[in-house]
Amino acid sequence: MRYIKVIMAAWVIYASFYLCRVNYSVALPFINSELGITFTSLGIIASAFFISYSIGQVINGYLGVKYRPWGLLIVSIVGSSVMSLLFGLSMSFPIFLALWLINGYFQSVGWPILVKVVAIILSHGDLFKGYAIFNTSWALGHALSWLLTGLIVEHYGWRWGFIINSMVFSVISIPLVLYLMRHVSSLKATEPDADGSRNGSHHIMFRKHVVVLLVLALVYSIMYAIRYALIVYLPSYVHYVERHISTFLITIVLFPISGSIGMISLGFLFNKVVMQRRLMLITAISILIAVLLLTFPLCFEESIVLGLINLTLLGASLYGAESQLASAIPVALIGRKYSSLAAGIIDSAGSIGAFISSLISGMIIDSLGFNAMLRFWGYMEMVSLILLLALIVIIKKTY
Repeated sequence: MRYIKVIMAAWVIYASFYLCRVNYSVALPFINSELGITFTSLGIIASAFFISYSIGQVINGYLGVKYRPWGLLIVSIVGSSVMSLLFGLSMSFPIFLALWLINGYFQSVGWPILVKVVAIILSHGDLFKGYAIFNTSWALGHALSWLLTGLIVEHYGWRWGFIINSMVFSVISIPLVLYLMRHVSSLKATEPDADGSRNGSHHIMFRKHVVVLLVLALVYSIMYAIRYALIVYLPSYVHYVERHISTFLITIVLFPISGSIGMISLGFLFNKVVMQRRLMLITAISILIAVLLLTFPLCFEESIVLGLINLTLLGASLYGAESQLASAIPVALIGRKYSSLAAGIIDSAGSIGAFISSLISGMIIDSLGFNAMLRFWGYMEMVSLILLLALIVIIKKTY
């Protein structure tokens, strides 16, 4: 595969974004116990992040079509690092809310911009395999960030999970952005897009893709909502069920690690099948996700081993399907030129789902408990089945 060094540099940059994103979920139960902020209020803070993140995804996706990415990436890295640092030094709910709202916008730059960088350097034949590798950045980025933050919190307290992470983020990512700036000399594709047009020779007829893009966005929003309900509240759930820090860390990092395996497996499989079969496979995976969500509390509370098996399958299924909806599928359908905008719109819809998820999940936990929250999202996953079936019909008629 060509340009593997560039893909890996983009991989590390995007994985590092999670140092100043999911540190919040690891610190959440400790903020709750130390400062007495309710899970509903903490859910509001998480939801505020996704308000600005969602808006920023569309804005920065558009800017990715018009401008070169390097300045955008550096500003976002520095801005997010500063917000995380200040969060670790703050004390009150209003300040936490404001800082995490601003952080959401800075964090929104990374995905659409890096999706386009990766799209430009991949040949069409390597598209699904390339994204299978790159997409593991947000699965393993979660795992590594959770693990690092958990160790920091255990030894130094939750505030240092924000302070140290902010420094590590900047130190790792800024040199790699400069590396990409030197090695990706042009953002013009050299091979035809999926529809046969060349970027730079004439514009893609983007309008014909709008319906497909909107349905993809709706399906993705449900899966994103489920994943972020687990990302934000799974550490707290495991903390209350299994209080040993070693078991706690192993359990919560298993979810995204198994997700990365699902991403690679599904990506290489999708490289060999046509679009309709890809969507049929995602539909089958959606059914599996719903079943696993509904049975996870029973498995985990009955046996740690059964719970870990369930969580492994859930992570592989959820991350695998979601990663294809967020990157390779829209790029294959819509093309490279508008890839940052398509990725921004789809991820923006996901962020809206995460906003709703963070708020509703906290309310359900406060009133009915963690198990009720997991059952709720299991039922919601069923809704995506109808949308996926509709998407298969639409693509069959349109492409």
